[in-house]
Amino acid sequence: MFSVIESTFKKPLKQLSDGPSKAYSTPPLGLEKVLLRRVLDMGLPSMASFLLLSLYDAVNIFWLAKIGAAPVAAVTVFGAFSWVLTFPNNIVGSGSVALISRRFGQGGGSPTAEAIRATFFLKFFFGTGLGLIGVAILPWALTLYGTEPDVAKLAYHYGILNSLCFGFTMVSFSVYTAFRGIGRPQAGMWVSVIGVALNLILDPLLIFGIGPFPRLGIVGASIANSVGFITVSVVGAWLLSRKESPVVVSWSLKKLPRNEMKQVLKIGFPSGFSALSFALMNSAVVGLFAHFGTLVVALFGMAQRVLRFGHMVNVGLGLGTGALVGQYLGAREKENAWHTSRIAIRLSAIWGATFVILIWLFSKPLVTWFFQEPAAVEQGVWYLRLLVLSLPFRAGLEMMSNSYNGAGKNLTPMMFGIVMDWLLIVLFMLLLGRWLHFGPYGMLVGYALGHVAGSGLFFLIYRRGHWLVDEQL
Repeated sequence: MFSVIESTFKKPLKQLSDGPSKAYSTPPLGLEKVLLRRVLDMGLPSMASFLLLSLYDAVNIFWLAKIGAAPVAAVTVFGAFSWVLTFPNNIVGSGSVALISRRFGQGGGSPTAEAIRATFFLKFFFGTGLGLIGVAILPWALTLYGTEPDVAKLAYHYGILNSLCFGFTMVSFSVYTAFRGIGRPQAGMWVSVIGVALNLILDPLLIFGIGPFPRLGIVGASIANSVGFITVSVVGAWLLSRKESPVVVSWSLKKLPRNEMKQVLKIGFPSGFSALSFALMNSAVVGLFAHFGTLVVALFGMAQRVLRFGHMVNVGLGLGTGALVGQYLGAREKENAWHTSRIAIRLSAIWGATFVILIWLFSKPLVTWFFQEPAAVEQGVWYLRLLVLSLPFRAGLEMMSNSYNGAGKNLTPMMFGIVMDWLLIVLFMLLLGRWLHFGPYGMLVGYALGHVAGSGLFFLIYRRGHWLVDEQL
């Protein structure tokens, strides 16, 4: 009997453990230290860049919360809409990570410059076109979220200029990708400092009409946001075109890099569907919370902005890791790529656990920074504490997915991401929040449980190492 049971489970368990990674043992201590240093050298500037963006998001919500809960809810709703509309940003973004970093690992030069040029042009063309579409469909799209009329009106006013600037917004993220891919993440960090500094200065001036500036409310926030992204895009493109850049990029429109554009889209296409699924899932989540009123949406939006600080550390680390994996695979160093990925996962787990503890300890002062009403503070504390439980597991999942992105193998994360978004996260939220009538708190617990289950299942796929490929791109 026991032999039958053993034979039944032995083969599938062996399939879960077998793969290219099985040949790679624990690295020598000296090599592990070198790889850890490289991960931190690439990851820390990227973390700083994205933490600055999170700081702006939090400060933006802080100032808008002084006006009331409705502007905060409006920004949350428009954010969900923009995620859906700009999903091609992830197609080009993930494709460019693999192409730029691997070409740089193969020697850099003109092929890398053309990959960067293709990325920027694709982002700007896609973003501008999508922005025009966004302006046209925004009034109709906002009705799908079930928000109250005053929130929908504010979201529309906030969204017009932001939509028209989608081209610059999308390019700004590729500024960081380009500098990481050519081994200069510090340059990308300082460009982001300039953009965020402008945002932080302009936000209160334009929202409240301080000094000679007009009082524009939520429209002022959209102007500050747009100015920041335009600045990052222009300064980043200028720095990449200078002789001092490791890869000098020409921005001429005379001969578009069509081959590189096709490669970026081909590599990133699966990630686009995964991003679209996540964006639609996020929209569905906002719609589920909107069922319980404006304050609930505002509190959820506040919690998202606060937790973005923890999330962006992992995003920065993951993007730096993806670029490193691409460079190692471009140089045909598979074992270094594998160990780099595993080191990054361990770092993200340590940070995720630390961030959960910090949020549980300081949730009340964080909420009172945005809201002062006792009912809002009491609910907001638990929104933060429950939502943060998903963060360590989301972090691990993204670290694994970025390894696939660096290798240019995005189909597996795409397929798994769609299943996880809808059959795990949304299903758990509906089950606990709506069907079992635990309300918003039940949905937050369901959100966390979906991430726990999803990250555990994906680890079984990732650990086999079938993403460790070194073909030419």
